[in-house]
Amino acid sequence: MERLRIEYGTGYMELIVEAFFPCKMPAMRKAARLINSYCTDEARADLLSELRELADGYKALCDMYRQKMEELSVETAAYRYWRAQLNKTDILRRRMENNIKLISGGREG
Repeated sequence: MERLRIEYGTGYMELIVEAFFPCKMPAMRKAARLINSYCTDEARADLLSELRELADGYKALCDMYRQKMEELSVETAAYRYWRAQLNKTDILRRRMENNIKLISGGREG
């Protein structure tokens, strides 16, 4: 799914999935309200599937960065670089998980 089209009474909105997600909570609350109100169950299921794949990708990156950090001594520049990458990616992973929870209505599965 590249784009999610949300059609409502006065118009429509298209979200480019990989550009919009993961998003911060204020934007996600607004988007989730529209998605849950106006998207079909099939479109919502497709979106959730896509977001779970992206979340799994972030988790895999976090694991890879952790492994690279374990191979280095703590005070090296390379260690600090991989730690920063891990922190950024972990924030995106957690944000994506929260996005998934809002769209699924708090239900996982």
